Amino acid sequence: MMDQLDMRTMLLVGAMVCLTLAMVMTYYSFARKTYRGFQYWTAGIVSIGLGAVLVSMRRVLPAFVSIVIGNFLIILMPYLLTQGLAVFLNIKWKLSRLNAAALGLFFLGFAWWTYIKPDLHARIIGLSLVMAFFFGQALYLTTKKMPSIFKTQEWSLTVALVISTISSLFRFAVTILSTQKIGFLNNSGALQSTALMMIIISVVASACSILILNSHRMEKDLKDAKTKIEKLANIDELSNLFNRRYFNQKLEQEFKRHQRSASSLSLIMLDIDCFKLYNDTYGHQSGDQCIQEVSAILKDSGSRPSDIAARYGGEEFVLLLPDTDTTGAQKVAKTIQKKLKAKSIPHKASTVADVVTLTFGIATIIPDRTTSPESIIKLADQYLYKGKENGKDQIKLYCS
Repeated sequence: MMDQLDMRTMLLVGAMVCLTLAMVMTYYSFARKTYRGFQYWTAGIVSIGLGAVLVSMRRVLPAFVSIVIGNFLIILMPYLLTQGLAVFLNIKWKLSRLNAAALGLFFLGFAWWTYIKPDLHARIIGLSLVMAFFFGQALYLTTKKMPSIFKTQEWSLTVALVISTISSLFRFAVTILSTQKIGFLNNSGALQSTALMMIIISVVASACSILILNSHRMEKDLKDAKTKIEKLANIDELSNLFNRRYFNQKLEQEFKRHQRSASSLSLIMLDIDCFKLYNDTYGHQSGDQCIQEVSAILKDSGSRPSDIAARYGGEEFVLLLPDTDTTGAQKVAKTIQKKLKAKSIPHKASTVADVVTLTFGIATIIPDRTTSPESIIKLADQYLYKGKENGKDQIKLYCS
């Protein structure tokens, strides 16, 4: 049955499917959020549908319209697909100028093989090669550049583009190796028909994959927005550290985990010395800047993702150090102290030094069923208070 199909029948069937998909994509762009590049893809599906209609009207329409314009519209589809992917991925595609030149040469070549030296064989070869050239670029963008956005491969589009590229090369090979004369209404031997049908199927699959791709992008953006909102809810606006609410949640989680593992949990509570005097001397705006500078040091103090630095309130901060003993916690506190002194933030009103200093209270315990998260906070606060009473700029330790 396959070898009885003629070009006109398959082109008309493909055209109707493509134009139907184009209407679906157009409606989709109004009914749903679409991203930059989607309009290119919609235009490409419209273009290949119209082009297939024009080509199928060979000997009914003038040759320039049915052959040159019709095939030019067909080749616009993979071109617009590639350009749309570049726009969608927000990259400047290095082959854009070469692609535009390829379109121009394709148009001139088809005019030559239609009027100067009529040759359907050459036209099919040219069409197949240029389609493979564009589909190959689209495949490269999908496999190499797409994962940077989605963190995974878009397999539906990848498979569709693999089939499109292979189908175009297959039709090129079948045509160039053909020993029979090819005619428009009788160029669909079994292999020619298979190659053409594969191209039609792959184009339809590409269009469907584009709809899926846009939906995946929308889902990802919604997920990212949710993550961003959750992050903002957990971040202190002034210090850019975690806020007290998030710290309390993490402390409870880590406390339960350490109860099960019977491992050391350390908490550092620290306070900017003589901060009220700092505000009175330099003003509240400078006080905010001081908090931000101290916060920047604290943010870099934790060497592991599980370490949590948070603003506990006013000029008071906490560091939660899971699986850390007294020695490790003291090392972290000394590192912070050293980095702050290296900054030498002036504080002429301080009763401790002429620069900003910190006092630390460190509590290290092995949580059990008789202790609670509040107990380690109270211990760290108690030893912080001892450091304040003892002259400030101190590191005071408690170890169970």
